[in-house]
Amino acid sequence: MLTKCHKAYIYTVCTSQLHRGIQLLEHEEILFNYYEKVNIQEAAITKGNLTLEALEKDMRDLELKINEEKREIDLKKKDILLKRKLEEEITVLQIELSEARDKTLEGVERKVDYKELKGKDPSTAELVKKIEQLEVNLAERERQLLEKELLVDQVTRLSKPLSEQAENCQEERLSLAKKLNELRTNIINTNHRMMAVSAELSMKQAAALYLQQQIKEKELQMDKCQRRLEQGLSPYPDIEEEWRRMLRDKKRRQRDKEEKERLAEEEWRQLPNGEYTTAEARPNAYIPLNAPLPLPKPYGAQAPFKPSQPGANMRHFRKPTLKPLEI
Repeated sequence: MLTKCHKAYIYTVCTSQLHRGIQLLEHEEILFNYYEKVNIQEAAITKGNLTLEALEKDMRDLELKINEEKREIDLKKKDILLKRKLEEEITVLQIELSEARDKTLEGVERKVDYKELKGKDPSTAELVKKIEQLEVNLAERERQLLEKELLVDQVTRLSKPLSEQAENCQEERLSLAKKLNELRTNIINTNHRMMAVSAELSMKQAAALYLQQQIKEKELQMDKCQRRLEQGLSPYPDIEEEWRRMLRDKKRRQRDKEEKERLAEEEWRQLPNGEYTTAEARPNAYIPLNAPLPLPKPYGAQAPFKPSQPGANMRHFRKPTLKPLEI
């Protein structure tokens, strides 16, 4: 037959097992929520990686376009330098032509004594032909100059939107770099949060495994107790000894409580006149033992000194060496 103590113990064990099972279900639900959060974070990280790859591809394309525009601008600058060089040559030729014309006119109109030079002078037809040739060359140079001016105007007109586009691309590149930094910061923060969640998840898993192990141990203990109850024995081998020990402790605490109450009552002493006091009784240390009348000596406040017994620390002191007295 089971006693009330055995039944109470079995009820306590069953209640604790039920409570542990409820806690385990709650931990499993929390674990499932953590798994869902981890999946959501992984999807967000995947989406961020795809966006980051697309932005990097756009940045590479823009960099290629910018390099191409820079190359074209360099070519146009070289053409402009060539045009300036040609303009300078045309100016020099025009100056030389004007000087040649002036000298020719001066030579024709001047009527002074001259010294006949030896050699063959060109005829008027040859001079006219040479002048016509120089005019043709001048017209050709002017035509080339106009072509270069048109080319420079066209290059300037084409390079202006390209330069504006390059400036806009630089602003877009700056904005894309800022977005990329923000995405990287978000990815780093997400990784940190995932690491924290993973660590917390590991702790929860360890706690859940520990609780499962305890539940299995308690189930084995319950099976063992059930088999012992079916055999007519106590559910636990040491439960009877533990119960006795609890009774002994209870009795000992009761005795200690009664002893304290008795000592508290003894602190109050009844005087011969019927009053109670907590003062200590008069000591009889100074009552002579061999005196015919055992009365205490009236030492008053100056009682004789009684040295205490030497302690264990006296072994650390060296005995003094007595010097002989010289008389």
